[in-house]
Amino acid sequence: MVEKKEVEKSRPITRFNIVFINIQLFLTFFTIGLFIWYILDSSMIYLFQLFLGITLLVMAYNNQIIYRRRRATIIYSIIGIFLLILDLIMYISLRVL
Repeated sequence: MVEKKEVEKSRPITRFNIVFINIQLFLTFFTIGLFIWYILDSSMIYLFQLFLGITLLVMAYNNQIIYRRRRATIIYSIIGIFLLILDLIMYISLRVL
């Protein structure tokens, strides 16, 4: 009976899932690079926030579909959407001024 529960929790790995894992890996490294650039030049906050928000949304998708961690999915989604909205507001306010 224990073996059945373990089989139900795991999902088969498909090519589509591997693509999203690779996208998450690429975005994570790119976001780390943008963070280092942001430390050196504070005007990079818009680009850094944009990619951090996108990275968190991809992580939320992977947690929901592949890993089935529902709490992490909710947290990553909320923070990712918040960062994207904040980035949009900051960018619009920069253009208006």
